[in-house]
Amino acid sequence: MKIEKIDINSLREYENNAKIHTQEQIEQICNSIKKFGNNDPIAVDENNVIIEEHGRLYALKQLGYEEVEIIRLTHLTDEEKKAYILAHNKLTMNTGFDFEKLEKELKSISFNMNDLGFDDFDFEEDKESIYDKIKNNPINSNLFETFIIPPFSVFDTRSKYWIDRKNEWIDLGIKSELGRDGKLLFCDNLSNDSLPQTSIFNPVICEVCYNWFGIDNSVILDPFAGGSVRGIVAEKLGNSYIGIDLRKEQIEANIVNAKECNCDLDKINWIVGNSQNVDNYVDNESVDLIFTCPPYFDLEVYSDDKDDISNMDFEDFKAVYTDILEKCANKLKNNRFAIVVISDVRDNQGRYRDLTGITKQAFLNKGFCFYNDIILVNVVGSAALRARKAMVNRKVTRTHQNILVFYKGNTKEIQNNFKVLENMDYSLEEF
Repeated sequence: MKIEKIDINSLREYENNAKIHTQEQIEQICNSIKKFGNNDPIAVDENNVIIEEHGRLYALKQLGYEEVEIIRLTHLTDEEKKAYILAHNKLTMNTGFDFEKLEKELKSISFNMNDLGFDDFDFEEDKESIYDKIKNNPINSNLFETFIIPPFSVFDTRSKYWIDRKNEWIDLGIKSELGRDGKLLFCDNLSNDSLPQTSIFNPVICEVCYNWFGIDNSVILDPFAGGSVRGIVAEKLGNSYIGIDLRKEQIEANIVNAKECNCDLDKINWIVGNSQNVDNYVDNESVDLIFTCPPYFDLEVYSDDKDDISNMDFEDFKAVYTDILEKCANKLKNNRFAIVVISDVRDNQGRYRDLTGITKQAFLNKGFCFYNDIILVNVVGSAALRARKAMVNRKVTRTHQNILVFYKGNTKEIQNNFKVLENMDYSLEEF
């Protein structure tokens, strides 16, 4: 491809260039040119209209260049030019950094990279989160600051940002393991020597879902309450919470933990009872959000209570579980969301029981629509040890769960019933 030199003033900006170039970014391009030279020619068409490198043009003008190097892309049709301009801008945004390699590279460079758009990372001393590392990126920062995590269909609990955020919640004093059997695990895949033998429901899941799918001062119904996490996070975010659990000792432990976290217990109503009797506790069309995590059939047994669905045979489990979900569906107001965190389990022949399908059908029976399907990726834990043995029978080891989101009402009315999400106006330190 031939490189030409032409008068900088003869270049023409593409009038519909959708890429935003802030003054901060232009300064960074200037610093790169001053440090390393102008090594990238500007791509133009036969009429000197810029196809690539608008930002470089602005930087070169700012630096006082009178001539610039260009290449001509004369083989493109007008439509192809438009498509290529968009594609060229978008493709550079589609991936981030491998932060381990980034750390090594930054540490191996002697001069300061701040002027080129990098933070002056000190990974060991500052323990910066992924959020801190990329918050100056106008693409990712807006998503993190507005939505807590980017609103994509995969929640990666292995990421440093997620782990940091979870630890911030735990540091508030959440002890969801209280009241639970010492060998009870939220997900068996999490079991390994470095983890406690009783798991804690991830509070970041609550925080994200309450913010995304609730309204201000939501009343949240949880028919499979379990530990204290979901109630405590609800209260801290200004919501009211109704959680039902069969085990009296669990509810008592939850109340103790909520007091330790300085929660307003008037906003948390933990009920000792059977969720099949939810009609006795909650009025129809009175709650703003259903958020729950039921037993994954017999993956873990919560108690020896005959009404505990983790103790039942599968057909009874299926019938009672469906009944509970359908009764809770009646409690939800119109134009509101219901969320179930669920996974699937295999029978004794290795076949999946389709708990996600049973969950979907229960809400579809009540006229809800299945609206969002989110994959919750877990840390691998002991799954790495079990994977080789499982593959003898060609069973892929499961390291994810599902967050199923349903909507009751007309989806076209969502934007009329839910506010536009803006940057978070709270810090966990306030709690």
